[in-house]
Amino acid sequence: MENKSFYAHHSAFGAFSSFMLGKIGIGGGFVLNDVRPPQNNVYIGYKQEEMIRLLPFCTINNNAEEEFTGEVNNTKKNKPIKIFSEAEINRKMGWASDTWTAERLKFSIITPFGYVKEPTVMTEKEKKYAFAPVIFAQLTFDNSDKTTDAEMIFGIEGPKRRLSITTQGKYLGAACERSYGFATVNSGDIKELSRLDILTSWANDNYQNHDLGTAPALIFKVPAGTVKTYTIALATYKEGTITTGIDTDFYYSGLFKSLEDVIDFALENVHYYLDMAKQRDKELQESKLNEYRQFLIAHATHSYHASSQLMKKKDGSALWVVNEGEYIMMNTFDLTVDHIFYEMKFHPWTIKNSLDLFVERYSYHDQAGLAFTHDMGVSNGFSPKEYSSYELPNLDGCFSYMTHEELLNWILTGAVYALKMNDKEWLNNNVKIFVECFESLSARDKNNDGIMDIDSTRCQEGSEITTYDSLDVSLGQARNNLYLGLKSWSSYVLLEKIFKEYGFKDLSDKSLEKAKAAASKIASEFNDEEQYIPAVFENGNTSRIIPAVEALVYPYIVGDTSSVSEDGMYGALIKKLKRHILTIMKPGICIDEVSGGWKLSSTSKNTWNSKIFLCQYVVKEILNMNFPSEEAWDRVHASWQQVSCSEDCATDQVNSDTGTSRGSRLYPRLVTSILWMK
Repeated sequence: MENKSFYAHHSAFGAFSSFMLGKIGIGGGFVLNDVRPPQNNVYIGYKQEEMIRLLPFCTINNNAEEEFTGEVNNTKKNKPIKIFSEAEINRKMGWASDTWTAERLKFSIITPFGYVKEPTVMTEKEKKYAFAPVIFAQLTFDNSDKTTDAEMIFGIEGPKRRLSITTQGKYLGAACERSYGFATVNSGDIKELSRLDILTSWANDNYQNHDLGTAPALIFKVPAGTVKTYTIALATYKEGTITTGIDTDFYYSGLFKSLEDVIDFALENVHYYLDMAKQRDKELQESKLNEYRQFLIAHATHSYHASSQLMKKKDGSALWVVNEGEYIMMNTFDLTVDHIFYEMKFHPWTIKNSLDLFVERYSYHDQAGLAFTHDMGVSNGFSPKEYSSYELPNLDGCFSYMTHEELLNWILTGAVYALKMNDKEWLNNNVKIFVECFESLSARDKNNDGIMDIDSTRCQEGSEITTYDSLDVSLGQARNNLYLGLKSWSSYVLLEKIFKEYGFKDLSDKSLEKAKAAASKIASEFNDEEQYIPAVFENGNTSRIIPAVEALVYPYIVGDTSSVSEDGMYGALIKKLKRHILTIMKPGICIDEVSGGWKLSSTSKNTWNSKIFLCQYVVKEILNMNFPSEEAWDRVHASWQQVSCSEDCATDQVNSDTGTSRGSRLYPRLVTSILWMK
């Protein structure tokens, strides 16, 4: 691991909460209904032979009680307290774990996750297992070769009350109000310790609790000659109505009545969760992916779960939300379409849950027909019907409408879900929506060449943009755009398959005609002399972009390998896209000359990791193009996360030369990397 000092989320499925840790010298802690890291002291370490050693997630303050009383305490021992340096620590991130080792101490945060069925077909017990808002920590100390006892500590600044009081001594730990806390099963080897100055009290073997303490801790005994491991539950809980616009509660709040109830269930079923986490870690380890890709998948999954939010409407039905990282926009459609590859593996029902809500509440009609919004709201506030929190009229850059792309996103997400998961019932219920989508898509193609050339009337005096909203015209402009043109082609390819299955011959034939027209138009723009396709088909644009090939993933993922083959119906287009890639994957074009990493556009160093991962998959697995630099590229992209974005958890949008963040921090969309796990 190139750098051990970086933040990571550690989160339960659908709880929109996280325990954040990993940036050396800053601290961490719990965060609820947000993804941004707190900076509270987290005390993790051991005491033995007149020495305390701590992991570097806290600062040392031996004057807390003196500050409170204004008097100097002359009875304190000066027992040495030393914080481990980064050089003394090893760190390994697994798919469901994050582990630090230093000397004989090992600390792990364990985030179990697995396959989640649709709530309507789950038993009450299954729901509790799947939706309990809890993760775990484990402390291990090897005292096997020592003749003196040792103690370990786990404490967090923020909680105030001791859990032994509200659990009648069954569990030891601490909590902040009724919202979050940590606990373990009571035993003779464990103590609660709450003091104003936690480290000085521990150093002086002063275990008398004082509930004015600001960082309650657990103290674990490790007898001489033993190796001991202790497991701690880290739980969150929010009851009542959480959202506005649509009133919803956290789904788990109907399964558990309190924070203590969550802790009780978690610790009684701890082996179930630990086994699940081991299974995920093993799955990633045995994937045969290089170490950089394994890290990128694990890091992305941690951030995806931090943004996930499973709610329950007043009628009892589930409502799924993935928040957009630092922006906290709800079910941003540009992310939904990229999350499908991950969600189809673990919980495909969440895809149709979002699609249905887009139809029900976040669709609208403009001059061309049916369309969909960019998102569903922000910060637990659902937007009014037919409107997003993002889009505004009279703009031609950031915050303008993405009408055409969101229409494509519903088609592609819905078609991939229905065809890949073979959900005929859902498709039967929505085939009329696909028909409306086709009609709307066709109406946006004024000159009948298969790609978009008119803007929505919602833009008023502005013009539409794409998901690459803050990039230059090469990917930012929607009209006559190569990236969006391929996405339109892909949509027509999948619509043709759906209409053929339903015997809608006229619509099937029309979709095929549109797909052929789009393929022909795009191929005709190929510059034979320079061997590339320009990013925009107007105004003499010469930008070159990698996402020209992005949309090939959708036919391929549903098994339509012919449409993306050089020998298939669209072979002329595929051959030109391959030559396009060969031309641009060079330093100074779409390989950054400084970092050696990918840049999506030749004319901008503004690049998105999630799209890099998706296009890496397309280039290798669909276009069958192998580059000797693949592992070197992966190393650079992993370094961007571990080093350049070390304070931002998984970060999507970075500068291609330095890897430093430009936006889209604390982000869920990097789970496009799941495509690497075939």
